[in-house]
Amino acid sequence: MLKKLNSLSILTIITAVMVVWMLITIYKAEDTSDDFSLLFPELFEQLSDVNKITFHSERDEFTLTRQGKGWFIKDYHNYPADQALVRRMLVDMADARILEQKTDDPDLYPVLGVEGAENDGSSFVINLYNDEQEIVGLILGQPRDLSSESAGPQQFYVRRDGDERSYLAEGYFQFSPMMLNWIDGQIVDIARERIARVDIIQPNGDTATLVNLGQKDKFGTPESRENTVFRYEQLGYDIAGSLYQMRLEDVQPASDFSRGNAEVVRAEFLSYDGLKVIAETSFNDGFYFSTFRAEYAPDEVPEVPEAIASLEQLKTPEQVQAEVAEINEKAEPWVYRLGGFVGNNLMRAKADMVTERDQVIPMPGGFGP
Repeated sequence: MLKKLNSLSILTIITAVMVVWMLITIYKAEDTSDDFSLLFPELFEQLSDVNKITFHSERDEFTLTRQGKGWFIKDYHNYPADQALVRRMLVDMADARILEQKTDDPDLYPVLGVEGAENDGSSFVINLYNDEQEIVGLILGQPRDLSSESAGPQQFYVRRDGDERSYLAEGYFQFSPMMLNWIDGQIVDIARERIARVDIIQPNGDTATLVNLGQKDKFGTPESRENTVFRYEQLGYDIAGSLYQMRLEDVQPASDFSRGNAEVVRAEFLSYDGLKVIAETSFNDGFYFSTFRAEYAPDEVPEVPEAIASLEQLKTPEQVQAEVAEINEKAEPWVYRLGGFVGNNLMRAKADMVTERDQVIPMPGGFGP
């Protein structure tokens, strides 16, 4: 019995030594000749040639293409990508640096997560192309445990596509493998301070109107003005700010969308500098869907209060006309699905906007102006 225990102990020790030796073999630096050199030495000079990017992981697979100066998501109705996010990713890839060489044994790739994305591989693979000619490919593996450091560049195990050698590299590698995270999620961005008037028009013609009271963030109805009693205190503020950094939940081509028998409510936002944004919203199958277009309407603009002019938020006629063209080019081909808060405000009837003072809905602190 004692002899068997001794044999098991020896076997356990040998196994442990082999595991430790394997880990040392995988994680040790193979060579330091490339240390602190760029992972893709020529990429900075080639960035202007990149016009296609493919992403492949076990979580998603999609392609971005460059058309003119913009990037678009080929697999998502060719909708615009977040331009700043794409540019930052390209620069971050070009700036990544090698810290250490690691294994070139394919059998050990899965330990570092650099086996690739094919055949249920765990890697996140990003390939940059000029048309169909690959420029570089990044096989992004596991992060190195740097839990004690909360900021700055991260360290990941990586491989260059087509290169057997793996590396420990340093850079900003927090690239999302999910297609929806690359969408340009902002529809429009109109500062609340610019808004002079909002008209929300129901299908039967009934209209709820909101006007700026001549001060920053102060709104009321034309009839009651300062004495307006909203359903909750910040409602006027919220409605007037509907177009501020407005973001989508989903989007689809207008040509593919049908509202069916759903009623359409029209909301018109008029700014003090002549921008008019028209939103048409319906409630379909539990979601709010809106279209947007813009006009230049200087003849409809009321006199600008001194308190509003002093905020220096208003634009010149030339800037507004350029803004109109930009909004229409971006938004007119699409139907946007909005969140419930914004969608509901774009469809509010007057009875849902104002009330009697004893009927006001109390709101917790920290909201509104």
